[in-house]
Amino acid sequence: MRQCPFSERFLQIIWNERLLVPQAKCTDNREIRILSVGLWNRMAGPDFHDAAVVIDNTLLRGDIEVHRFASEWHSHGHGQDPRYDKVVLHVVWIDDHGGPVLPTLELQGQLQSSWGRLFQQVEAACYPYGREVPPGACALRWALSDDESLRTILSSAGLSRMLRRGQRLLRLGAQVGEDQALYEQTFEGLGYAFNRQPFRQLAQALPLSACQDACRNESKMMALFLGTAGLLPDPTQVEILPEFRTFVSMAWRHWWASGQTSIGLKWNRNGTRPLNSIERRLAGGVFWLHACQSRPGCWLRECVEQSKGTPRQLLRLLTIPLKQDPQWEKMLNFETRLARPAALLGRERMVDLALNTFLPYLAAKAEMDHDDTTRQLAQDTWELIPCGQENHLLKDAVRRFLSPPSRARELLRNASQQQGMLDIFQNFCLALDHSCAECPFVTMPSTDK
Repeated sequence: MRQCPFSERFLQIIWNERLLVPQAKCTDNREIRILSVGLWNRMAGPDFHDAAVVIDNTLLRGDIEVHRFASEWHSHGHGQDPRYDKVVLHVVWIDDHGGPVLPTLELQGQLQSSWGRLFQQVEAACYPYGREVPPGACALRWALSDDESLRTILSSAGLSRMLRRGQRLLRLGAQVGEDQALYEQTFEGLGYAFNRQPFRQLAQALPLSACQDACRNESKMMALFLGTAGLLPDPTQVEILPEFRTFVSMAWRHWWASGQTSIGLKWNRNGTRPLNSIERRLAGGVFWLHACQSRPGCWLRECVEQSKGTPRQLLRLLTIPLKQDPQWEKMLNFETRLARPAALLGRERMVDLALNTFLPYLAAKAEMDHDDTTRQLAQDTWELIPCGQENHLLKDAVRRFLSPPSRARELLRNASQQQGMLDIFQNFCLALDHSCAECPFVTMPSTDK
């Protein structure tokens, strides 16, 4: 049996460094050309996202998975994992004919001679993050521009991103109604990175028009959502916390009486912090829906009215942590307590919802209604939101644009500027498969004097 002397990590480095020989071929003898190796995924799932390759003149966009042997696809359980549904190329050192029915690239025998020097120079465990995401051709332009000019560009791009997001919500509202659109988008936001789709699917399966009776009673409402989501625990199979036994028993009675069925959502519990458990997120969403009386559009307009035109007051009203039963704040799930109580929807999460849903909708709706006062209030409030936590996409954007990346600490002063950097990265780098030669952001004439 042929052996692979390298770790999977080193093979990922080889792919990231584009060390294929010209006219490399897949195992079925089709020629392959790399347009973009994709974004290195440092979390669970495929090794690279948003890659682009050409195989025999056919452009394929999607994810890349790297293994030592092709058969590791099945031994690692990827065939039953929906996170790997978008993989378009399987990159392996040795094709032992045990992989998926996917285009497969065998690296052995198809690498440039420089790969040997790389092996000597780069320890896999020490491969620097800066090399994973090298600077783009535009990095020099960014470096030669002063901070204030770049902040103006980023704020403009961030505002454009905000309005586009709001306009998408308006279009959805035209299809399903204003309240339903805001409800679906808010629940999707509760899904964070890993469960956005099942949270939206849950909101679609329980439209506001079909659960008005339950929405008037908080306990019935919680039972309906937990049951439909498949999250009501079976007390004959698991040990329920004493403080939740009465609730769980009552919830099952409400659930059976509702006549609803579980919709078989695929929840992903990997990579989430305990405070962000699915049960806690869903409970927070139900409390929010109950607090705004299942009329989020009306709630937003009330916040605008109560703010009296003051951006800081509007931001405070939109991001007040919800009042809820302290019992729920102590739970991780129905079997486990938290070490210390924590809000289901605290201010940080409410700020995120205001940034991505509430304020974009208010601004876009006001623009459509020719209400310049409310539009300006929403935009001014949005620009007050401080910088949020970096996600992997923002980190990649900073590495692509800024040399040194530490400049981001001075350049990005609010969430609007962070959103602007993400917008430029997605609309230029990702949309063009990281092809700097075709990027107008690189080739446009400079306006610097």
